[in-house]
Amino acid sequence: MRVVACAVAALVSAVWFLTQSGVVPQRPQAFSDVLAILAVSMPVLGAVWIGAAGYGYALRSALIPWRRGSLVEELALGIAGLLMVNWLVASAGLLTQNGAVAVFGAGCLLNLLKLLPSKVKVRRDRRRVVVPWRVLLLVPGVALLLVAASCPPGSLWRVEAFGYDVTSYHLQLPREWMALGGMSGLEHNVYSFLPGLIEGGYLLIGFLSGSVLDGVYTCQLFHVSLALLAAAAIGKTVAALTAAEARAGAGIGTAALLLVLPWVTIAGSMAYNEMGVLAFGSAALMVVFGESGTTRRGAVAVGLLVGAATLSKLTAGVMVAVPVGLILLLRLNRQADAKDKGGWMPGVQLAAFAGLAGVLMLSPYLVRNSVATGNPVFPFAAERLGAGHWGNELVDRWDTAHGLSPKQEGKFDGLGRQWLLNTGYGAVGGQPTPREMQNVARFDREGGVPTLWIVVAVGGVLLLIHKDTRRLAGGLVLMLGVQVCFWMFATHMQSRFLLPTVLPACLIAGLGCGRLRALSKERAPNVAPLVGAAMVVMLGLISFTTLLSQTPTGRDPETGEDLQAPLWVAVNAPIATHPDDLNTHPINRLPLDSKTLLVADNSGLLYLRRPIVYATAFDEAPLGKMIREARRTGGDGGTGGGLDEVNDALRRAGITHVWVHWSELARLHGTYGHDRDVTEQTLSRLIATGWEQVDASGPTATLYALPAQQAH
Repeated sequence: MRVVACAVAALVSAVWFLTQSGVVPQRPQAFSDVLAILAVSMPVLGAVWIGAAGYGYALRSALIPWRRGSLVEELALGIAGLLMVNWLVASAGLLTQNGAVAVFGAGCLLNLLKLLPSKVKVRRDRRRVVVPWRVLLLVPGVALLLVAASCPPGSLWRVEAFGYDVTSYHLQLPREWMALGGMSGLEHNVYSFLPGLIEGGYLLIGFLSGSVLDGVYTCQLFHVSLALLAAAAIGKTVAALTAAEARAGAGIGTAALLLVLPWVTIAGSMAYNEMGVLAFGSAALMVVFGESGTTRRGAVAVGLLVGAATLSKLTAGVMVAVPVGLILLLRLNRQADAKDKGGWMPGVQLAAFAGLAGVLMLSPYLVRNSVATGNPVFPFAAERLGAGHWGNELVDRWDTAHGLSPKQEGKFDGLGRQWLLNTGYGAVGGQPTPREMQNVARFDREGGVPTLWIVVAVGGVLLLIHKDTRRLAGGLVLMLGVQVCFWMFATHMQSRFLLPTVLPACLIAGLGCGRLRALSKERAPNVAPLVGAAMVVMLGLISFTTLLSQTPTGRDPETGEDLQAPLWVAVNAPIATHPDDLNTHPINRLPLDSKTLLVADNSGLLYLRRPIVYATAFDEAPLGKMIREARRTGGDGGTGGGLDEVNDALRRAGITHVWVHWSELARLHGTYGHDRDVTEQTLSRLIATGWEQVDASGPTATLYALPAQQAH
């Protein structure tokens, strides 16, 4: 209890230190805001995870019955099961507030199965549970995640465009699904055709919280909880494969290492879906390398978990599912046995069972997309499998932005900058990077010393040279190789998309430290623990400094210099949505019966409180469609009388205002493209027909009111 009390005290102290950027009080309100956000979010989060525990108990009892009482396996299988049931209910249009209660309530009832007598005899370890002092290593990573998750989207993480994907996609889609009464593909937002398993979870939280906007912090903390589950699974895997005397320390150290990585702090604290990939992927590896990894039932559990990882993010199909399947196929999850006469067949059977279970998990999504678009994985492979409602121009635009496209740097140069020498993966030092408008996804420094990967390389060598760990190390190295090759040759090479590599990396580092301890236990038994602790502390400092540097900047009115906003400004930052708030978006100040068309600006969709019409940069622009329709019906839609037809079309659609983001429009046209008929020149001619400027955000964006009648 003393260790637990110290850990809690250390966590509270760390939260204070982060919110005040030091020990001296700067804004105590930020500290209390974090505690209040946690308190308000806990009832909903608790309900979700209690429900997940029930689903997990039922699945674990069916698939791994001899592992009674294994909480991490149960929670991983359970949250996968709960999210899958939720996805099916939402896709059927049945997820109301009562439906949401039923989804987690069914899991709560399944917990009652634990009261039934079991025929499985389990040897109970009655030894006193001793919590090691190394548990304090978990504090930095947990504190960083909690504080960062207490900052609303838009107030933090410049390297991720201040949560652009959250407000335009990850949380905006659940908000729209909630209003529409069902989870389905939306032709104006292509991301709705992705699997959306985690986004479905945000929809569930939205119903339980009253609205998605009211549940923003709960959604972010749910993503944090998935990061904690991933760390627990990775730590348990390392502990199970490490000698008894070093088991607890190795497991805790590996879990702490995962949590303090800067990219985990960044992605994990936002309402993204990457932590779903890490949680389900790490749980799958835990089963693969555990005692049930050589059984057919265990292989089914693995398939369900990698299927859930793929439903979280499609790229996990290659990043996680394929290498895990290869490990099973090649039987790299167990030591070689000279007496084993089975040959290839046992591995083929295990991989087949896992593959079938994974396909079973994916089949509802694949069927839904096939019915909606003719392509089970739309918007990917649109040229070969079907483009749905897209034309060739939109397919090309998507492929340019998300597929293999020419890069200014070579693939290996990109691998170095985005992965090996990247601050997000623990590189120390490096050169300052210039601020760019076209590429915001860059840290303040690049090209540092790859401390994490040095430790991984050393750990890999230590594991490979020892016969008892050689096959295990080979499997993890194979996984890394598949992930890196896929990233280099089949994606648009963004740093965040390499996050699944931290799973084999942390396993290799943790097991390597365990092997180092075994080699040095006689002469220097403390070397390995010190190396592990030093890595966690150093990466924690990198994440801390990164966090402080990722707040918005403002211009000093006296000196004209850019000033970095302190972190406490971002914690529970006010979301300006009320019409009387001077900082609110101009659209929110419009009358309730207004309806605004957004041109080239989806950055703050989540916070808009008036009816809007929009489309992503990869979907057909509503204004462009109207211009082309006017051209087909007799007007030219661009230079003459067709402009009046465009205004008529806007009015028929109920649109009263148009919001134009000029700088974003120019950026899109200069990068991967935007609607060819929606240009600055065309908009200028439309404005000349009588559009009245209502408001503006400097020179970058303007709000116009449409003329009440045609201009002549």
